[in-house]
Amino acid sequence: MERKENRVKLRTKINLLVLLNLLFVLLLFIVSLSWIMVRREFDETGQNALATAKTVAALPEIKQAFKEPDPSLQIQPIAENIRKKIGAQFIVVSNMHLIRYSHPDPKMIGQRMAGNDDTLLLGGQGRVTEAAGTLGLSIRGKYPIFDLDHHQIGVVSVGFLTRNIWKKLTSLIFEIIGLGAVAAAFGLVGAFILSGHIKKQIFNMEPNEIAFLANQQAAILESIREGIIAIDTTGKITTLNREAKNMLEDKNGDLIGREITRILPNSRLTEVMEKGAPQYDHQMIMGNFLVVVNRIPVMFNGEVIGAVASFRDKLQLDQLENRLADIGKYVDTLRSQRHEFMNKLHLISGLIQMQEYDLVRKLITQVNGEQQNILNFFLAHIRDPAIVGVLIGKMHRAKELGIQLTITPESYVRDRCPHRDIVLTILGNAIENAMEAIQSAARDKRPAVISVHMKTEMAGLYMEVKDNGPGIDPDLGKKLFDDGSTTKGTGRGFGLALASRLVSRINGRIQMVSSSEGAALQVDLPIMEGQR
Repeated sequence: MERKENRVKLRTKINLLVLLNLLFVLLLFIVSLSWIMVRREFDETGQNALATAKTVAALPEIKQAFKEPDPSLQIQPIAENIRKKIGAQFIVVSNMHLIRYSHPDPKMIGQRMAGNDDTLLLGGQGRVTEAAGTLGLSIRGKYPIFDLDHHQIGVVSVGFLTRNIWKKLTSLIFEIIGLGAVAAAFGLVGAFILSGHIKKQIFNMEPNEIAFLANQQAAILESIREGIIAIDTTGKITTLNREAKNMLEDKNGDLIGREITRILPNSRLTEVMEKGAPQYDHQMIMGNFLVVVNRIPVMFNGEVIGAVASFRDKLQLDQLENRLADIGKYVDTLRSQRHEFMNKLHLISGLIQMQEYDLVRKLITQVNGEQQNILNFFLAHIRDPAIVGVLIGKMHRAKELGIQLTITPESYVRDRCPHRDIVLTILGNAIENAMEAIQSAARDKRPAVISVHMKTEMAGLYMEVKDNGPGIDPDLGKKLFDDGSTTKGTGRGFGLALASRLVSRINGRIQMVSSSEGAALQVDLPIMEGQR
């Protein structure tokens, strides 16, 4: 039964997140701006009312009117004229008993002022207050009236109704909310476009799908037997599996993010990025390994965004190839041995029929002696079975090619050959090179001979593979041990380079001595205290 997961899509999450952020910011902005506008509007209204009250209190006509029998006859027209000009709801002038001399409603003239906020004014101080009067709740500016002798003779009160102030502010706040709604709509459209772009960039996959693919690819990279290295356009390593790290010389620390030219100078990945063309089945030396490498550029929208190299130890590939080849060689060997054995049986049968019994005994003794001599020699001189296996295999190979492969009588290798892996690599490579050199050259009447000398001493192991071929091409010179240095064509020239690296790593010595009489590869490998 399949499990259905009701998960919110990434695009929906992005849209919701952007929308919520916009709403929060807009709400915070609108509330803050509205609070500032309200506070400023009320403050400005109160200060405007106070300034008007102070101006009215300073008018000479107002002060002179207090001397008349009925001050309201002069004060009311002046107060109403000013009130209408400034848009106030009322301008009330009263005496020290708070009896009104002016009011927007003439019926209120002669009555006491309302609001109970005039105590300080009677003490000669101006102020801004908020109180409910006959017209409703209002913001008031109040100021005392002084005569020419600076004696207080009355009070001026200028007021603006709060409901009118709020009506003006509400209109402004709704305008701000409308602008915020437009901004939110634009933000939501932008979020929709952004989420669509992000989804396109990640190939319309969800985060859980990306995480699954990432874990799956990591498992695949670690499970395969090939090394994988990927770089970006700056030449820095972005992907590296365990097999690749095991082959690299620099195994300390995290290699991700480091430049490929510092870790693997001869990777040629930057060249692949520049040319945009893949390279297949190229050989190169990587650390202590001779590898077969494939390099391909990584493309995105027609542009190169990186490069990937995959490589496999050539020795492992050769082992697989050799196993397949060995089956054919084994069949050929059995066929040739059968043919040789049948020839000898026919010879023995003929000699018996001819009653040449002495010749029969000599032939049997000779065949048995040859095999016994080879066995006795290896038991006495070359005791390491791995070395014996390589030498016997190469002897059969040389015999098929008409080449005589000999091991010097002075050779001696003990049960466990020091630096066995290095010796096997160099020995097999050197003998193959010697056989190829002899085959490629025009032969004179001299027999083709390859001589192997190996000897283990207290200080180290000395090995020499010598042939009587044409020698080393002078054009190679000192480049003999460089990567790819060869005259045999592309894809060759890595055997001696790898041998040189392996020998130098253990502070050994390797050199090639060449003349017209042939060439000799000489190797000295030091033996450490624990290897003796």
